[in-house]
Amino acid sequence: MKTAALIVFASISLLLTSCDESEPVVGSTSDTSIPNLSFTVDTTYLDSPNNRLVAKGTVKNTGISQITSPWYVECQFYSNSSMTSKLGGNYTQIGVPLTKNESTFWTITYYSSNVNVNNYPNFAVGNLRGIYK
Repeated sequence: MKTAALIVFASISLLLTSCDESEPVVGSTSDTSIPNLSFTVDTTYLDSPNNRLVAKGTVKNTGISQITSPWYVECQFYSNSSMTSKLGGNYTQIGVPLTKNESTFWTITYYSSNVNVNNYPNFAVGNLRGIYK
């Protein structure tokens, strides 16, 4: 009986202390960074009705090697332009290859069960990179 109670207690403790699985992992060193990309952030806005932050822009292959699909663009979201308080991050899959000097559009959204994004209408994005997962 003590063993069963211990297992139940351990299971509940693990569930209560585990991280939020819905948050995407960004900045992982296990992802392969794609060199020679140039990013432009065209638009950022708070999508208040859907409780999310939205960033849109373009990415250009400035290198000589082709980027093969699928690949991903990721960024991190910050509370404001000082970029000292990180809210989290996300990524989006890009389904087209890019050869030298070609560009494509990207849109990345951020939402969280831990952060009320409506409190950050002046958010900023940074640490953009292209990756292979």
